[in-house]
Amino acid sequence: MFNTIIRNLQKASTINRFFYLGVFYLVLTGSMSAQTTAARAEVPQTEEKQMLQTVLNEVRQLRQTVERAQANTSRLQIAVERLRRQQEQVDRLAIQLQHTQNEAEMLKSSKAEMEEQAKQMENRIQQAANEEHRQMMQAEFKEFKNNLAQQMERETQLEELQTKISAQLQSERSKLDELSNLLDSVQREMESQQSGAN
Repeated sequence: MFNTIIRNLQKASTINRFFYLGVFYLVLTGSMSAQTTAARAEVPQTEEKQMLQTVLNEVRQLRQTVERAQANTSRLQIAVERLRRQQEQVDRLAIQLQHTQNEAEMLKSSKAEMEEQAKQMENRIQQAANEEHRQMMQAEFKEFKNNLAQQMERETQLEELQTKISAQLQSERSKLDELSNLLDSVQREMESQQSGAN
């Protein structure tokens, strides 16, 4: 288009040259204005793409943060539930051990009294003048000795049970400590992620 205007400008008269010069100026100005408008239009589009990409990146980061938070919340709930059940197990064993110890102490005290009674019964049997009376006392003494033997056997069973329960309790307390440490670790991880998100 510019070449056509220039050729006409060379052939035209003086008056016509002014006309063609005016047309050439208008065309040139219009062309430059269009190019400037196009260049300006590209800038907002580029900025818009950058802003959109920034928003998308933030959305991805937010989604990842939410997913990690949900996973940690699930881990925390599982850890809390396991800790609660383990604490119940420890408490149950501790109560069982306490009851066993109390029963063992009562048996020891009772056994001491029964042994003293056994000595007194033996003395009375030896001192008995009536044979019939002596035989009755001997029968009672035999039954008493059987009761004492059963009590001593129970005492031995309780000692073995105490040893068993104590070992179980120690093992379960170790598991409880591990679960407690796991729970602390999950909580610290969640706090760290919250701090990083902020």
